[in-house]
Amino acid sequence: MSNYIADPNVRTLLQVDTLLVLGVMAMSNYTSLLRLRRKVYATPEDYALNRMALPKGVSLASDGDDPIARSRRIHRNHLENVLPFLVQSGLYVLTGPGHVLFAGFLWTYLGLRVVYTLFYSHGLQPHRTIAYTLGAVIQFTVAVLTLHAAFLG
Repeated sequence: MSNYIADPNVRTLLQVDTLLVLGVMAMSNYTSLLRLRRKVYATPEDYALNRMALPKGVSLASDGDDPIARSRRIHRNHLENVLPFLVQSGLYVLTGPGHVLFAGFLWTYLGLRVVYTLFYSHGLQPHRTIAYTLGAVIQFTVAVLTLHAAFLG
C-alpha cells in the first residue's frame, strides 16, 4: 500500500479539507448555542420540551436578521459551497497539480471562508461579497483545471 500522506498535496488536502469540515460543524454548534442562550428553539416540540409556550408573533419559518437567523444563513452557505469544494479539491489532487498552486488554492479558499464568516456575522458589506466572490473564483478555477486534466490529460 502506498504512503499517500507522504505526498505534500495529499497532506495539504487533509489539512485544509479537515479544517473546512470543522468550520461547517462549528457553525452548526454555534447556531445551537445561540438558540439555547436566547431560548429560541427551532420547533414547537422544542418549546414544549423546555416547558415554554411558543412566543406570540414568532414564526419558526421566519429568517429575520437576528444573530440566530444570520448564523443559520452562514451555515447554509457553508453547506452550499464548502461541501462541493471538498469534493472538487479531492478530484483536483488526483490530477497531480504543482504543490505551490494546489496549496495556494486550498489555503486561500480556507482563509476566504473564515473571513466570509466573520464579515457575514458582523454584517460587513461589501467585504462579505468580495470574500465570497474570490472563493467562488477559486472553486471555478479548480473545477476548470480538473476538467482540463481529465479531458486533455
